[in-house]
Amino acid sequence: MKSNEYISIGMYSLNHELESAWESLFLLATEMNPTLNLPRQFLNSVDDAIITSTDNRLSHICGYPLVERFAGKFQPLCAPYFDIDGYKGAEYFSHFLVRQDQDSGINSIPDSKGFIAAINSLDSNSGMSVLRHEVEKVRGLGAIENFFKSLHISGSHANSIRSIVDGDADIASVDASTYYYLKKIKPELEDQLKIVGRSIKTPSPPLVTHTSNPLCAPSELADALNGSLLALTDELKELLNIKKFLVVNYSDYEYMIDL
Repeated sequence: MKSNEYISIGMYSLNHELESAWESLFLLATEMNPTLNLPRQFLNSVDDAIITSTDNRLSHICGYPLVERFAGKFQPLCAPYFDIDGYKGAEYFSHFLVRQDQDSGINSIPDSKGFIAAINSLDSNSGMSVLRHEVEKVRGLGAIENFFKSLHISGSHANSIRSIVDGDADIASVDASTYYYLKKIKPELEDQLKIVGRSIKTPSPPLVTHTSNPLCAPSELADALNGSLLALTDELKELLNIKKFLVVNYSDYEYMIDL
């Protein structure tokens, strides 16, 4: 392991406590599995330049960019099984959220026609692809760009939620895992936001390594992280809210292109 190698953990490191919890998970896995040579340096980022750098040995990324923007560049290893109602393995879904006190009458996706939707990015699975699927395929309401008055690109799920609370947008599609974490950080969101729907389930964001220089085998990382999960303090276990890590394959994510 080179001294400049690192792990990027920006997917769910939403504040200092969560960042420290993810770091603790990997550091403990390193101590318990020294032959894996996991880096001890961490970057809290999902920036493309950091993720694609040869110094980056392990990243937590969204499944859609994995098979679209980064096609063939990364090998998925494993993904978290969060302890959230409705999850049944290494999968997740998004909540469709509006303001609790809004007077627009939005109580479902069809009700949101002509309003402003906040999305974290155009190539986000949880923030854009599943919302597009709901509008165009499930509801048959036409192209998403024509259905909404406009699409407000916020840059993150947290910013999308802030846009709704501040009145700059009317509805957003937010990863249920991220929403769980954000409600822990800001309990007042429970009273500020209302869930008006749920997306289809898709494979959970994977931990990936470079295809050309893999860090380890999928089962090796899953086993190491599961052992680390069991050894964490109860406080950190509750904070991360992960049951286990499950091995995933590239083929699990390929159908996201069709969404």
